[in-house]
Amino acid sequence: MKNIKPIVLCVLLGVSCSPISQAQRSVEDKTNLETKSERAIASSVSLKADSKMILAGNVPPSTDALLGTTMPTPEPMPPLQPIATHSRVRESIQPSGAQTRLWRGLVIAEHSAALFDAWSTRKSITSGNGYERNPLMKPFANSSAAYPMMQIAPTGFDFLSHRMMRSNNAFLRRAWWVPQAASFVGSLWMGTRNIRVADLKR
Repeated sequence: MKNIKPIVLCVLLGVSCSPISQAQRSVEDKTNLETKSERAIASSVSLKADSKMILAGNVPPSTDALLGTTMPTPEPMPPLQPIATHSRVRESIQPSGAQTRLWRGLVIAEHSAALFDAWSTRKSITSGNGYERNPLMKPFANSSAAYPMMQIAPTGFDFLSHRMMRSNNAFLRRAWWVPQAASFVGSLWMGTRNIRVADLKR
């Protein structure tokens, strides 16, 4: 009975009580350890060999090369062609020398007529026979400010004639002198009328 109890305990614990089985297990454990160590050594050797090949530039062939197939190389994109825009470039038309001299002469005549109009307006008002009908000029008619104020309209006509002289329209290029001439004639006519009004006798 004394020998049966240890055997029962060994059976229940799943441990072999025989010295032969323990020896076999120790041998198997040693074999497994040796196998694992050999595998670890082999894997380290292969890793070292691969790293040496990569450093030396001997890259192993790719999967496509091993299979005998090659990936198609992408075709280069054609260069982008600029879009041609049909934009009309405005040509700069230069007036002739005669036109420039005539324009300058009209500038002098036009501004002189405007000064004459301002002077005659003040004379007509101071005589007591006339008054300023233009509501824009009425606040300045009885002062020296009438002289510079009378030059605003002629300056605008000068600019307009200068632009018409360089216009792409043939008709405007031929009629560029009309605004300045109209301003000159208008100022001259109004100045003459103011003188006539100032000389009236009651």
